[in-house]
Amino acid sequence: MRTPRTGNYANKEARILDAAGTLFANSGYPFVKMEDIAKKCELKKSTLYHYFATKDDILRAIIDEHMDNLLRGLEDAVAHKDSPEDAFIALLEAYTMKSAQSRRQHLVSINDLKFLPGKSQKDVVDRQRKVVDLIAESLGRLNEDYPREALRFYAMLLVGMLNWTDIWYRPSGEVSPKELCRRIARLFTTEMAAGAPPQV
Repeated sequence: MRTPRTGNYANKEARILDAAGTLFANSGYPFVKMEDIAKKCELKKSTLYHYFATKDDILRAIIDEHMDNLLRGLEDAVAHKDSPEDAFIALLEAYTMKSAQSRRQHLVSINDLKFLPGKSQKDVVDRQRKVVDLIAESLGRLNEDYPREALRFYAMLLVGMLNWTDIWYRPSGEVSPKELCRRIARLFTTEMAAGAPPQV
């Protein structure tokens, strides 16, 4: 059971999640122990258990926070755009920005979700589906003739592209984040404008 919050509870909790996210991303969830996390964030192990009863609870909190931030960012990005193209580019920029801002949490969400218990996995997968639905909806505005199955296919393709791009892409390189999003958008807007949708 989580303890009642004190004045600096949120700061210590954030410190724990940041330390654990670094360790999980660098070493892999199965190879990190609670004592490693306590040492990384310079807390006693007993203090760590005061905040999180298990390592699974820490993993769940990291993924929950990342998924909630991502969903809010995507929803805000497409809410007030005039054209389908602008909304789609805004969505891409929000996804890449949120991933870059919490890169370790993003990697943990991709690589370590499978280690959560079944019920916790299902809750996260439901939010992942919301992300795909939001992207499919945005793609649908580019070409309303595409059936739902085709839109979800391309949305999943885009999510895979964005997730793997985050592994190798460096914002400080020759291609700026904004230009990266425009190049990705061009691939999909060209496909959506090509005419009749393919069979999926």
